[in-house]
Amino acid sequence: MKIVFIIYGLQAGGAERAVTGLANYWAETHNVSIITLVNTKSFYPLNSKIKRYFCLEQPKEKTTILQSLKDVFLRLKKLKYFLKKENPDVVLSFMMKTNIYSTWVAKSLKIPCIVSERANHDFDKLPRMQERLRDFSYRYISKLVVQTEGNKNYYQKTVELSKIKVIPNGVADTLQNQRNTQTLKNCTKEKIILNVGAFRNGKAQDILIKSFAKIKAPDWRLIFLGQGPNLEKIKNLVIKLGISNRVEFAGAKQNVAFFYQQASLFVFTSEHEGFPNALLEALYFGLPCISTNCPHGPADLIKNGQNGYLVPVGNQEQLTRKIIELIEDSELRKRFSAEAIVNSRKYEMETIANQWMNLIKSVVVIES
Repeated sequence: MKIVFIIYGLQAGGAERAVTGLANYWAETHNVSIITLVNTKSFYPLNSKIKRYFCLEQPKEKTTILQSLKDVFLRLKKLKYFLKKENPDVVLSFMMKTNIYSTWVAKSLKIPCIVSERANHDFDKLPRMQERLRDFSYRYISKLVVQTEGNKNYYQKTVELSKIKVIPNGVADTLQNQRNTQTLKNCTKEKIILNVGAFRNGKAQDILIKSFAKIKAPDWRLIFLGQGPNLEKIKNLVIKLGISNRVEFAGAKQNVAFFYQQASLFVFTSEHEGFPNALLEALYFGLPCISTNCPHGPADLIKNGQNGYLVPVGNQEQLTRKIIELIEDSELRKRFSAEAIVNSRKYEMETIANQWMNLIKSVVVIES
């Protein structure tokens, strides 16, 4: 099977991890290429057998409307050139803006195109013009993949229900392999609360910091992994609350496995999600987890009181209580940990990649 992935870039992010995870899984058995709209170095490891193309260099500064229109034309032209060159059996496109490009070019070349939406547009509102362009473009897709039933409900207003398929994200093979290494198995658990995610609106790390400041457990530390526009604001809050000696900002990391293995508790505070990749990874590593019950995803991963806790979005008081409960009860942490490992096995890459491949084969057969 000849498969071409199309995505804006390959920087750190949930969609980017999903693309590289699937591409790496198929690289040994299929002909796999990745086309990015801009030239970015891959944040995640890529199999050397995967071919890479890019349409344009990253813009170095803000562009004029005229330059933006020119870039749209050039991207479409390059995209068409690369797809003609590869002549794939199927195109897999990720993220809304990229999907619009991919849909039109694939349609012009009569190539089946499966698009994947990753955002939660009930909250990440689009400008009306973009929304109309997306809805019009999606008339011509082969299938739409979303990660949760909640996102399926959103899109069935504009996309035929028969075209929508729910496939959650999988745990990348690289993380699976790292979890099983002897080095990580021998890693000693420390009194660490871990949070992984970008520092941007909707992630609500401030709630976690305020909760942590109220907890009288001086031997516990809070570690954040990630970057983003709100990072300095969050750092200033830590200073203001006088807990700088107990909080660490470790930045964005390629190798997150060590942090998952070292931590004793994972806390996720998002107000909304497309799919909570970091929460899935933490559960896969057997971390007892506390998450806000935000739309969409956490309730699919956590069975409240069985492998973790769900708390209402923005409820700092309940979040604090649940953190204290897990800090003070090591047996409960062990029970949650064991359940987390068992329940997250269905998200291993082999299972998720097989769901994708079954969908691809159905589309290729129907449209060939």
